[in-house]
Amino acid sequence: MKKPNLKDLTLKNIWQIFLVVTLPIICVTGVSPIPYSIRLPLIYATGILFLVVFVFCDIKIKLNTVTVTSFILISYIGISIIYSYDQQATIQLFLLYACSFTLIFIDMPKSYFLKILSIFYVICVVIAFSIIISVFVQNCMLKYFWFIVNPTHSAEISRLIGKELAIGAYSGFAREKAEAAYIMNVGIAILFAKYFSDGKLAKKDLFMLLIFLVALMLTGKRTLFVIVIAAFAVFMLLSNLKGKTFKTMSVIIIAICALFVIMMFIPKVATIFERFMDQENVESMGDREPLWKYMTMMISEFPIFGAGMGSYNQYAYDHGLRVGNKKWSYNGHNSYMQIFSELGIVGSIIFLLFVIAALVYTVNSIKKFRNDRNDKYMSYFSLYIQIMMIIYSLTGNPVYTRQILFLWMFSIGMVMYLNRASESSMDTNRKILNTEEHII
Repeated sequence: MKKPNLKDLTLKNIWQIFLVVTLPIICVTGVSPIPYSIRLPLIYATGILFLVVFVFCDIKIKLNTVTVTSFILISYIGISIIYSYDQQATIQLFLLYACSFTLIFIDMPKSYFLKILSIFYVICVVIAFSIIISVFVQNCMLKYFWFIVNPTHSAEISRLIGKELAIGAYSGFAREKAEAAYIMNVGIAILFAKYFSDGKLAKKDLFMLLIFLVALMLTGKRTLFVIVIAAFAVFMLLSNLKGKTFKTMSVIIIAICALFVIMMFIPKVATIFERFMDQENVESMGDREPLWKYMTMMISEFPIFGAGMGSYNQYAYDHGLRVGNKKWSYNGHNSYMQIFSELGIVGSIIFLLFVIAALVYTVNSIKKFRNDRNDKYMSYFSLYIQIMMIIYSLTGNPVYTRQILFLWMFSIGMVMYLNRASESSMDTNRKILNTEEHII
């Protein structure tokens, strides 16, 4: 990425630089108090700046299945405010989605995208080591890094960190185990994308892949661990790597051996496998079943158009859900059911059309950019994030989580940009050829 000349800065350049700085802060800095407190203002600032740049600069919106379904979805969420069971929550989610969806039309040099992914990677590395250090140093985060995870010495934050440590889960600087597991997936996504675009990984990358996997396992989050396996399998099916069957078996055998060796020195890595073997916990999906019955009630009551985006928490509270005699505010931990209950049959179809359109568009891009290393690298990264969204939505709330939603839209927008740039380049080449033929 070239260092911008301050004299030549335009409004569009300022917006692009803002995104390079802002996106890593929003997407992968965890839920420690400082990044958490500035995340929403930065998201709103991103949406406002996009509108300003769109009005005064030359950003063009190209209509295709992805952009059209995104427009329809945003409009539907906006309309649902009128009849929502919880209008305030729907307004908040409408603003969040409206700002996030601006990233689908992101327009900046390819080097800026690569720089953002590099910054993502560095932050993921730092958080991975903070998770591993926490295993060896008792109460490490609260003793030595309180200024990151708990600068205000909040008793509630200390209690939550202590609760995680008591069950053998670690989150490091991310401050929460699900957040830490999500961030480890981002780091793994970058390395997987690098491997499948280059056909190889450097020794330092292999080392960091192992670190990310170990850190992910130390969070104890099963679904987010399954995502790694699923993404790798999909990538192998799509890739054109030579001898990929042999390479796949080699990678699996090496990874298993390495993990067994690591478990000898860090026994707590095995916690995630113990959770997989806990039949009662698996059958109850980690005690999520009590949350799901309220979504079933909502679906039966509001089947066609839903109860309004984000209305689950209030509905569940009004119908008896209490946690410590307080309102539950962490959604239903199954995004598919919650979307169905809040947007109804009509909204759910629109939402799924958007998800499928973006996924197909990305898969086609990987095939299209087989001979361009950087384009393929970014396309694979985007595909991993979309796979993560699809799988994590079974047991989590990614479509309601600001940072994950923002990363999802950014990854889709990145592929959209690559295709626009490719088409623009092809149009330019056609014009040159037509001009040359005319001259002849």
